[in-house]
Amino acid sequence: MYAGVKTLPKKDRYTLGVRMEETALEILELCLLARTKIGPGQLLILNKVDIKLKMLKLFIRLAAELKAFSTGTYADLESRLLEIGKILGGWIKTAKGRESRP
Repeated sequence: MYAGVKTLPKKDRYTLGVRMEETALEILELCLLARTKIGPGQLLILNKVDIKLKMLKLFIRLAAELKAFSTGTYADLESRLLEIGKILGGWIKTAKGRESRP
């Protein structure tokens, strides 16, 4: 369990916290799967990763609004997700470039 999730109030830990952890693990699994694919299949998987990342951002924002995270924890998570989003965007751009080549 991520340390930030452990600090969530009990009522949020087993609902929102579990969803955040499951979504983070799904992102990791999909990234590993995308790494093994080349072509249109990879782009489909990367688009799923993008959707899951947006969901995770939403869950974290919701937790912050519920005051389940400290301001520092929220800022740290947001900056990490922003960096992951940039990396993912570059990966998607590269995959699209490969797909458009004959």
